[in-house]
Amino acid sequence: MKIAVLGYAGSGKTYLTNHISETKNIPALHLDSIKFDKEWKSIDDSVVLPQVAEFMEKEDWIIDGYYKYLFYDERLEKADLIVLLLLPRLTCFYRAVKRTSSRRQDGYKNDLNWWFVKFTLFGCRNKERRQSYNEIAEKYKDKTVVLKTTRQVNEFMKRYR
Repeated sequence: MKIAVLGYAGSGKTYLTNHISETKNIPALHLDSIKFDKEWKSIDDSVVLPQVAEFMEKEDWIIDGYYKYLFYDERLEKADLIVLLLLPRLTCFYRAVKRTSSRRQDGYKNDLNWWFVKFTLFGCRNKERRQSYNEIAEKYKDKTVVLKTTRQVNEFMKRYR
């Protein structure tokens, strides 16, 4: 099975991806983790693009992240299931701040700064991104699940226990 997980910053993409990956034994790729190092410096696309392309050749995969230039259209086409995590702004912000604290324990540089706050609350929810998610839900309606609340996410995750 191939699964694409997209959604707002802090919506729980990585958490959901890890849960499904561990429960169903599906290899997972978190685009943030290959696009940025632990100091949040961008890794060159000449390194990242081949990694994503190679990963997508697997029989089964789950990939989380938006990144339009990282085989976005191909991911959506190949995916058997697309999950859109469109949770409320403050829920996502709270989760993103909480995640920042846990990442520090893993050696990541503190990414809690003004840019992070602005992006989490507003930047990833711009008109273009919202329109993109609406287009996905319409174009791939037979294989897209839209989750807008924590309750819906929890119910969805029960399927993978």
